[in-house]
Amino acid sequence: MAHNERIRHEILLQCYGYRPAARDAERMARAARHEGEIPDAVAAEFARECAYLQGKGLIALEPDELARGHKRWAITSAGIDTLEERGLI
Repeated sequence: MAHNERIRHEILLQCYGYRPAARDAERMARAARHEGEIPDAVAAEFARECAYLQGKGLIALEPDELARGHKRWAITSAGIDTLEERGLI
């Protein structure tokens, strides 16, 4: 699996696991490093791949009311369906 595919996979799994709460790229990257899933994970890569998954309709941007510039994403029904179709959940 390519590096960007691993990041996308990790994003979907984290968003699924934390639903209905949304996650930001920094926390997702930190968790991926901590768990050893992606030891060299950086927030910028996660943010870029979140934008890609958002474009595909698999996650949705949920702005933070207290910090309007802070981007957080949550999994969509399509994202859950994708994980189920792949047998990942």
